[in-house]
Amino acid sequence: MLIQGGTVVTEMGSARHDVRVVGEKVAAVGQLPPEPGEAVLEAAGLYVLPGMLDVHVHIDDRIGECELADTFPSGSEIAVRTGITTVAGFVTQASDETLSEAVARCVARGVGRSHCDFTFHITPTGWPWNWDEVAALVSRGFATFKVYTTYREAGLFTDYARLGEVMTRLAGLGARLLVHCEDDATLAAAGGSPIDPADPHGHAVLRPERAEVVAIERVLEIAERTGCQLHVVHVSTVEGVTAIADARRRCVVSCETAPHYLLLDDSALAGDRGYRYLCTPPLRPPATRAELEAVAATGAFELFATDHCAFTREDKDRHRDDFRAVPKGLAGVGALVPLTFGLLVEGQGLPLAELATRLASNPAKLLGQYPRKGTIAVGSDADILVLDLAGPERPVVSSLAQCHETYPGRTTTLDVRHVLLRGRPVVRDNALIRDVARDGLCLAGE
Repeated sequence: MLIQGGTVVTEMGSARHDVRVVGEKVAAVGQLPPEPGEAVLEAAGLYVLPGMLDVHVHIDDRIGECELADTFPSGSEIAVRTGITTVAGFVTQASDETLSEAVARCVARGVGRSHCDFTFHITPTGWPWNWDEVAALVSRGFATFKVYTTYREAGLFTDYARLGEVMTRLAGLGARLLVHCEDDATLAAAGGSPIDPADPHGHAVLRPERAEVVAIERVLEIAERTGCQLHVVHVSTVEGVTAIADARRRCVVSCETAPHYLLLDDSALAGDRGYRYLCTPPLRPPATRAELEAVAATGAFELFATDHCAFTREDKDRHRDDFRAVPKGLAGVGALVPLTFGLLVEGQGLPLAELATRLASNPAKLLGQYPRKGTIAVGSDADILVLDLAGPERPVVSSLAQCHETYPGRTTTLDVRHVLLRGRPVVRDNALIRDVARDGLCLAGE
């Protein structure tokens, strides 16, 4: 196939180029005449970008008492329809399985059921970690691990001393650690605050900004000492992202935020529907949100990811009168590309190359998949979007599952005309090509 006449946009900038696709790969980029028998996709007046990546999604899993609303089929469909060709989920080791068994369990959920490519970050829960298994998984391409500095009750808590050992070991393996940063001691102190269980704003009281900042500062100290590559997930505070920016001079650290921290604030927690917006970390006050949006426009976040964690309406509504029991999480994967386009390109006037950087090349680098993924270059996977920036106005849709919409009333003119996954057309005019197979690959362990 020859994608002809479009403006190719990558992290390097924009230029009028044609793109030739042969099999699953990009074969040539430049001024290219059609070859005999070659299919031509006309892209004049349109923009050609690399497939986007959402490196923080929770789908086809169970959290607490709830099965998540999105399965691989539904979650991957809304992903590819909106320009995301790779998602990264999470393997959380159960008490009765090895790490390898946990990985096999999660990979099996995606094989033959995903419309896009996928991979996983790994959370070992036993202690000590089985370091022989960890090393074997890293050699197979599972090179990102995740820990939490809270969630004792869920069996996920890692204290700072143990974190130091983990980061020392992972540094020796060349692996990267993702950390959910909320200081457990700070949360415990906030737990004594008076709250009304019927008022969802109490969730923000119990999980103050200071908890995130303290944990980020402690984890940065450990990263500097151990040399471990660090990625801080869903940063929701200006003080936190500022500390990370300062630490980049001393250690290898990156961070992400989610669109809901840039577009929503804790006023959403008011009223009889406030419980629908409960997530962790919580939505922050309007002043924090505004500052965070301004900081995001400066490039302080290497990437944006959704922390997509959609619960069914039934599960979200069941405990609406006691916010403590409401499952915490928001839908977002289908909103990532249009909302980031709105924030960076339409809202801040930044070039489209910023979209390619924050949603394609940098996420691919985090996963160790660049330049196979995240760019349009000879030899890269032909994960390609053809976009019209001024298409018909349509609603932003975060999920196809039976869950509450996170951004009701928001619209976009970003029109996803075509999506190719490894050279195969999978989306036409924002709609899944229904005869395509669910043949997304697991990128690690192939």
